[in-house]
Amino acid sequence: GSQAIRSLFEKLELKDAVMTFEELNLSDNNIGDDGCQWLMTGLNSKTKDGQQVGKNLKTLLMPRARFGANGMKAVGGILGGSKSLENVILSSNICDAEGVEGEFCAGLAKNKSVKSLCLAGCRLGDKGAAALSDGPLKSHPTLEHLSLQYNRLEEGAAKSLCAALATNQALRFIELSGNSLGPEGAAALVDAVKKNKGRLQRLGLAQNELQTKGVKALAQLFTSPDGKNLEYLDLRHNAVPFHDMAKIRQELGRPMDGDTAEGWMLMFGARQLLLNR
Repeated sequence: GSQAIRSLFEKLELKDAVMTFEELNLSDNNIGDDGCQWLMTGLNSKTKDGQQVGKNLKTLLMPRARFGANGMKAVGGILGGSKSLENVILSSNICDAEGVEGEFCAGLAKNKSVKSLCLAGCRLGDKGAAALSDGPLKSHPTLEHLSLQYNRLEEGAAKSLCAALATNQALRFIELSGNSLGPEGAAALVDAVKKNKGRLQRLGLAQNELQTKGVKALAQLFTSPDGKNLEYLDLRHNAVPFHDMAKIRQELGRPMDGDTAEGWMLMFGARQLLLNR
């Protein structure tokens, strides 16, 4: 818990030493908001000769660490103070939109090293997605992978991400599965990929209630010149009736029956389109 975090950095302070390890795994522990605050203070503190205590940390794993909005804000302070962090997993800490507004977005915007950020299952909603999209996601220079799975996102989140992807130069993989983007959200993402001009390579959209209209639009994008740089597109489990799925597959030139019929993974050279009902 939080006392263990506090004790760790108190011992480092007594030794006037920096942390030597590159990965800190606090998964499935009762870290809480207080523990996140101690972690931020400890990692950002300095030795007597001016070295940052957390200067070697590259991976921070904190899924299911039982912290909320205040804890997420403290993690924002960690991001803002770090020049070494590359992989950060914060999934399943219920912080709502409040958690990523303000300090978290400011810290992520200040950071210039993180490559992968997982915020799955944090209940961010459209408001949280907008805070990220209107802020750090517009121009973060190194963030290549972002997971926003299972965050109660709807059409508004897709539109917010569209605006961010129009200017973002670094994102290559966005995971949005397990939300409720719907057919209008799918249309917004088609627009987003076009405005992104081929930089985005992987997009996860399974279980999003895209329905026939949304799945068809995204499948057509995948096979069009505007979507040629997409290496992976997951459109599984989006409430498409059997008849409509058969028609989409036929239009793609990949029928569901016959000697050449494929399963739910359709290969276009090395590119993957995942498609089922």
